[in-house]
Amino acid sequence: MTLKTDADAVNSAIREPVPELHAPETVSATLQRGLIDPATGLWQVDSEVREMTGADEEYMASLESKNAVTYGEYMATLLKRTVVRVGSINIGDHPSALDNLTIGDRDILFLGVIKATYGTSKDFQVECGSCNKSNDIVMNLDEDFPIQTPNVDLRGTTSHTLRKGKIVKLRVPTSADNMQIAKNAQSASAQNTLMIAKCAVWEDGETAPTDVEAWAKTLNVADRNNLVRSLLEIKAGPKLEAVNVPCAHCNEEMVIRIDWISLLLS
Repeated sequence: MTLKTDADAVNSAIREPVPELHAPETVSATLQRGLIDPATGLWQVDSEVREMTGADEEYMASLESKNAVTYGEYMATLLKRTVVRVGSINIGDHPSALDNLTIGDRDILFLGVIKATYGTSKDFQVECGSCNKSNDIVMNLDEDFPIQTPNVDLRGTTSHTLRKGKIVKLRVPTSADNMQIAKNAQSASAQNTLMIAKCAVWEDGETAPTDVEAWAKTLNVADRNNLVRSLLEIKAGPKLEAVNVPCAHCNEEMVIRIDWISLLLS
């Protein structure tokens, strides 16, 4: 039996291999509309995202503490850090390209980040409202959030006839639209105005109004509601909805409502 001197301990520590830096996990995701590569003019739908790291977590926490960050801004900011590429578009060089994503494609990428971070399943705890006991819930990220088949042409426009016969064409809302509406419109009516103004499209030689928001305000309320409803009812991207499961302790039904950010961070 021998005793190690302090010098022996130091020399032993020096000889130990230096820990290697962890290479971030990445996953692939296929977008439904995608982004246009400005260099080629072609749509790009294959994408690659990486896991959320401690550096990302610290950055997002500092962002939250300094500003009133909306839900859409949080998602967009994190994606600009974690999306590696969309087709041939390097997002590190062109982060603003992600502002042109449809909401469905944005959600596909965000779900990809969750999969890269946790794998194909995510565990979290839910407290039963009846017995107040905690339940361990496991969500299958591949099966519990099925990708919806789009019910409109995501790359084109949809036509809507107003009560007086005027036809209005709308495009699919983007991530940038979502962020600007949430940031600049407090009331539901103001949000409707901005949504219509941003998504209205004039084609085939039609002249757009000088002030599109003022035009949106002149529309009949019934017409406005129908236009907004048509945009809100667009089906695309992963389906996120409430799930009913029985409590493991009292067997009472629990309604689990979760959003993408909560699923990532909980």
